[in-house]
Amino acid sequence: MEFTVVGEGLAVDLADTELLAVSPKVDLLATEEENEKFWELHAGQLPEGTSAPAAGATRRLRSAVRALLDARVRGEHPEPWAVEDVNAAAAAVPTSLRMDIAFSREIRWHYDQGGDAALAAVARSAIELVTGPHASQLRRCAAEDCSMLFVATNSRRQWCTPNLCGNRARVARHAARSKHD
Repeated sequence: MEFTVVGEGLAVDLADTELLAVSPKVDLLATEEENEKFWELHAGQLPEGTSAPAAGATRRLRSAVRALLDARVRGEHPEPWAVEDVNAAAAAVPTSLRMDIAFSREIRWHYDQGGDAALAAVARSAIELVTGPHASQLRRCAAEDCSMLFVATNSRRQWCTPNLCGNRARVARHAARSKHD
């Protein structure tokens, strides 16, 4: 199965690799190959020189991130274990702000002393999302058969992707109207 949504940010994209609204649920990171593909797709958002973490470590962090994001969408406090797991992943690779003579800033990742920079980047993404200015824009897809999360930069956005869930909803509405005509 292919990744259906990419580009919502590291944390959301990772959380969305487990399709929960289907039975049985589908894990898009079930194999090392799928895990490698996920990290390859997100290489541009990772610290330079980062390699893909093991699939098991990725899935463990995904569970914590998903619990954190789901709690935020529901307006509830997250489970303490999820907060601890995300904080631990973020702290495993510290960062610092650096500036150059042109007043440009960059984040320096200190992964030379251990830790997993890819997982730390996801954890940081999750923390920034749920505590930042876009937290109120985090939504779950309005389609009943979809569990995907997304950041609604447009307040009218209801579906994870207009060409998948949005299109199915429009087709269903059209069919319902045609049936009553």
